[in-house]
Amino acid sequence: MNISPQPRGKKKNPLVFSLKLAFGVSLFVFLLVYKTSLRDIATVLKTVDVRWLAIALSLNAIGLLASAYRWQILARAQGDVIPLSFLTKSYLVGMFFSNFLPSSFGGDLVRIWDGSRYSRSLLKSSAIVVVERLTGLIVLFLFALIASLFRLDMARRTPVIWVSLALGVIGLGLIALFLSPVSKGLISRLPDRRLLRTLKEKALRFREAVLVYKKEKAAFYKAGVWAFILQANVIFYFFLIGKAFHLRIGFLDYFIIIPIVLLIQAIPVTINGIGLREGSTIEIFKFYGISAGTAFSFSLVDFAFRLILGLIGGVIYVFRK
Repeated sequence: MNISPQPRGKKKNPLVFSLKLAFGVSLFVFLLVYKTSLRDIATVLKTVDVRWLAIALSLNAIGLLASAYRWQILARAQGDVIPLSFLTKSYLVGMFFSNFLPSSFGGDLVRIWDGSRYSRSLLKSSAIVVVERLTGLIVLFLFALIASLFRLDMARRTPVIWVSLALGVIGLGLIALFLSPVSKGLISRLPDRRLLRTLKEKALRFREAVLVYKKEKAAFYKAGVWAFILQANVIFYFFLIGKAFHLRIGFLDYFIIIPIVLLIQAIPVTINGIGLREGSTIEIFKFYGISAGTAFSFSLVDFAFRLILGLIGGVIYVFRK
């Protein structure tokens, strides 16, 4: 039974979308032309061990189930009972729409809409998805921070690691500030003008929806455990891609590399992290003396896998009610 109409969605600004797409494609082409070449990439891809790639691709099934289950746990804590199969399909649909939305998290907008079918509230659904994403980002940040302490030599020679970790600290600090009593007082003191009043009310309601997990600690911690399982799976997924490319990178180093790359490609200045993914991988892989062609091909394989899963999500979206 169709419990809600199909999403009308928020209209995207065509100019902003075009600029982000143009920037991402331009960066991608720049890296392809000036950092490597199609010939180099073709040469590298010929040496890839497809057996390791097949295993890496299969890990996406574990990741999807872990992500959907974590989402279900957090939704249940808010009083929403959502079938695991629906959430899994929604994740795939979100991956499809990520190909047309800013940052690697663009598809979360679709998942927020899907979740609101059960919660009957976009604001509560937004809080659930944000907390779900936040648990994953915290785990990734801790991975990178702890691993960096064991590889200070690498961190010293790769400034982007410290910059990314600093941005992570700032981001987590701003989130903590928003959830603190201080922010509630500051937001409440904002003038009660038309648009500002509406934004103020929504900010306070969103804040309270997130703070529900302060009481539902068991659900939050359980979601954190599943976030750990998911992100460890993500690291292992990239490690296997590295094995396919015969990269001599220690397993521990992937706990630094991958969180940094994922953080950078989440910056909403390109569509689906295009260009940022490849550029950050090239820069970090320099530490190991890995060629730009190999680094570019490494990120290209991940991008191809995302496109495959996104296409599956697109088919689900077309045929679902």
